[in-house]
Amino acid sequence: MLHRVSMILAASLTLVLASFAARTWAQTPPPGRLPAPEVHSLTTKDGVQLKITYYPSNAGEQAVPVVLLHDFNETRAVMEPLAEMLHNPPPELAGDLPPGPPMAARAVVTIDLRGHGESKTAFDDAGGAVELDASEFKLGDYQDMVIYDLEAVRAFLLAENDQGRLNLNKLCLVGTGMGANVALTYAARDWAIPPLAARKQGQDVKALVLISPRKSFNGLVAAEPLKFPPVQQDLSVYFAYGTGDAKLAKECETMVKVFEKYHPVPPREQAATQQDFFIFAPATQRQGSDLLNSQDFALAPRIVEFVEMRLGRIDYPFTVRKR
Repeated sequence: MLHRVSMILAASLTLVLASFAARTWAQTPPPGRLPAPEVHSLTTKDGVQLKITYYPSNAGEQAVPVVLLHDFNETRAVMEPLAEMLHNPPPELAGDLPPGPPMAARAVVTIDLRGHGESKTAFDDAGGAVELDASEFKLGDYQDMVIYDLEAVRAFLLAENDQGRLNLNKLCLVGTGMGANVALTYAARDWAIPPLAARKQGQDVKALVLISPRKSFNGLVAAEPLKFPPVQQDLSVYFAYGTGDAKLAKECETMVKVFEKYHPVPPREQAATQQDFFIFAPATQRQGSDLLNSQDFALAPRIVEFVEMRLGRIDYPFTVRKR
């Protein structure tokens, strides 16, 4: 077991230790003044009032959008430290990366998912207000986080994309616990949308950061999206969990095996450009946002570096979407 954990940690560190000759990043525009975070209210198609905090980028069409999804009974506030680090990457992180351009600000969204934080009000067809309590949620309510909540966020990001403020084609989802299951399920939904000849739709999610996902969270079953070939093969994935919880670790290791099958570790000299699956599995009981925000493990900087290497330095085409 210790040998396996050591190999897992070594693989995750390949991202920051490997050197490379060929560079494929897009040139980012000269940095300007970084816009301040903004609070927005979104209305889902089923009438839920969602509260988000948006951290605008100053990188224009090259800005990487990152959506942060909290765990059950949490709020978007727990994602604030990572959001701030993604929005304004610390210059010292560049010393851990292969040579390249300065890291650009990410266009970050933190959201209170329905029934959580400031997203507890919905309006029915008659205009009456209904209060949402996550403790009373059923399977359909969690599915609606995927179907409606994330679609509302996507619509917001799509408008920003068409204003040239970000590149929706570089979308990254980061989730802890319940949020990881929501992210994984939405990625499969996004890649299942059939492409159109007239305009791009779907296949925007290019990277996932899954922190302590569950085999099943109240009906959001990880095995279902993991059966979908685009999720198995086409996404860059950073997978993190604490091995101190034996039950959760076993569930996570089952998911890891699926990704490992389709993401072999490349030769060391090609790792910086080719490696697209990473595992961070320290020996700790900490999970989810507790693991993310613990200064003992520096997971947040690892995520910032992952986003830089797998999205910031890869030139995914920018396209204006017409609705």
